[in-house]
Amino acid sequence: MPNPNLRLNIRRDQLTWFLDLLLDEREVFQLSASASIIPDFDRLYALSKRELLASLTDAFLDGTGEPKIAFGSDGTYTSKSPATNSEASVEELASQFFTQKAQEAISRVGYMEVSEIQTFFKTSEVLIEAGDFAEIVWALLTDTRTEVVEHGYKLLNRTYESLEETHVNGQGTLPNTEQLEEIHQQYVYDSEGGHQQVESPVSEIEQLEQQLASSISDYTSLEMEHNRLDQQRTFLLEENRDLKTESDTYHENNRRLKALEDENRILRDQVAQYLEDTAELQQLAEERELLIVEKEQLSEKLREYEQVKTAKETFTTDLKLVEEAVYKGHQGLEDFQRSLDSHFEALENCHQSARGALNQIRQTLTYLDTQPVAEGESHYNMTSEQPRVGVFVDVQNMFYAAKDRFGRRVDYIKLLDLIVGPRYLMVAYAYVVQIPEINQSSFLSLLEHNGYTIKSKDLRLRGDGSAKGDWDVGIAVDVVSMLGSLDVVILASGDGDFCPLAELIKQQDKRVEVVAFEHNTSMDLQQIADQFFPIGDELLI
Repeated sequence: MPNPNLRLNIRRDQLTWFLDLLLDEREVFQLSASASIIPDFDRLYALSKRELLASLTDAFLDGTGEPKIAFGSDGTYTSKSPATNSEASVEELASQFFTQKAQEAISRVGYMEVSEIQTFFKTSEVLIEAGDFAEIVWALLTDTRTEVVEHGYKLLNRTYESLEETHVNGQGTLPNTEQLEEIHQQYVYDSEGGHQQVESPVSEIEQLEQQLASSISDYTSLEMEHNRLDQQRTFLLEENRDLKTESDTYHENNRRLKALEDENRILRDQVAQYLEDTAELQQLAEERELLIVEKEQLSEKLREYEQVKTAKETFTTDLKLVEEAVYKGHQGLEDFQRSLDSHFEALENCHQSARGALNQIRQTLTYLDTQPVAEGESHYNMTSEQPRVGVFVDVQNMFYAAKDRFGRRVDYIKLLDLIVGPRYLMVAYAYVVQIPEINQSSFLSLLEHNGYTIKSKDLRLRGDGSAKGDWDVGIAVDVVSMLGSLDVVILASGDGDFCPLAELIKQQDKRVEVVAFEHNTSMDLQQIADQFFPIGDELLI
C-alpha cells in the first residue's frame, strides 16, 4: 500500500490538526515514544498532547528521529534492536501506525468505486460528527487510485479551510498557527545529545500546570463527546455494513443476471438454429417421400411398359397369323360370332334367373329360421303379399368402418341376402365415390351382377386442398322419391346425419331399418330405427 507524500501536499498546521483528529492521547504518546522524538521518557510523560503533536509534526515534516518501537498487526508495540532503528524513518513508522488504525476505513474505501467515493465523501460534516473523518481521509490518501488520492487531498484542504474560517480562538479543538508556533518555540533541540533544553523552567512548570488543569477539563468534556460520537459511529458502522451487504448482493445479482442473460442469448441462438435445422430436415424428409413416390410410380410405369412391350410383340406375332386366317374365314367367323353371342346371352339369362331363385330361396329359409313359431301355427306360414323393401347402401361409410376397426371388407352379397330375407326386394342402390387413383371397375361389376344398382360420383377437391365426396343428400332424395312404392327402407350406414330422414320415413307410416357396424353407428339413429342389424364377423371377408 503506498504511503502519501504529506511533506509536499500538506502544511504544518494542517498536519497537526489532522494528527489531532486521527490519534487520541494514548496513541500520540505511543507514536512519540516509538519515534524517539523525546529521548527522555520522564520529560515525555510531562508533555501534553498538543505539545507532542507539535513535536510529531516537526519530526514528520523534517524527517528527524529514529524509531525504537515497532507496531505489530494487533496494534501493540515492542522495542526494536539498535540494528534496525535506522531502517525505518519517522514518516514510515507513522504511516504504518496510521494504516493499522484506519484498517477498517481502508477496507471500506477499497470496496467502493471512484464515483461512489466522490458521492458519499463529498462533504466532511457527517464524517466529523461520526468521528471517522481522519480514518477515511487516510484511507483515501493511501489508495492506489490517483483519482481517490486527489479527492482525499481536496477533502482535507476544504475541510481545514472551512474550519479555519469559522474557528474562534480558545474554542473547539483546532489550534491556530500562532499557538502552534508558540508551543514549537518552547523547545530547542540539541543536535549532539538529542535532549530538549528548557529556557524557563519555572514559567514552563506553571504553564504546564495550567495546561494540565485545562486539559483535564477538556478531557472530561471530550470524553463525553467521544462517548456520544462513539455510539453514533457504531450505529453508522452497522448501517454501513448493512449497506455494504446490500451492495455486494446487488453486484452479485447483477453478475448473475448478466451471466443468465448471456446463457439465455446462447440458448435462443441454439433454439433458432435447431428450429432452422428441424425445418430444413422436415423439408428434406418431405422431398424424400415425394421422390420415393415418384420412384414407385416410375417403377410401376416401367413394369407396365415392359408388359405392354411383351404383349405387343406377342400380339404382333399373333396378328400376322390372325390376318391370314381372317382373309380365309372372315364370313364364317362372323356367323359363328353371332351364333355364339346368341347362345351366351341365353346362357347368361338362365344363369341370372337361377341365381335369383337360389337367393330368394336362401333368404326365405334364413328368415323362417329366425322367426319364432307361435303355438298352434305352422312353421312356414307365409303371407300372400310380402313387404316391399328398398336397400340403400352408403359404400364409403361401410368401407372405412370395416377397414379402420377390423382391417377387412364387407361381403355385400351376404349383406343383401340377410337384410332382405323373404321380403320382396324392390331396389338395392349402392352409392360409390370414385377416387381417380383407385380402379374400382371389378368391384362395381361384382355389385351389378348381384342385384345392386350402382350410383357413383367423382371425389371433388376444394380450393383449400380439402376433398368433398359423400352421398348423404343423394340418398335422402332417392329415399323420399321412392317412399310411395316401398314398405320398408333399409339404410346401410351409421351416419347420424340420416336421423331426420329416418324420422320422416316413420312419419309416413313406413318401416325403417338400419344395418351398420355398432361402433360406428350414431346412438340417435339406432333409437329412431324400427330395427338395427349390427354387422358381425360373418359378413366380413
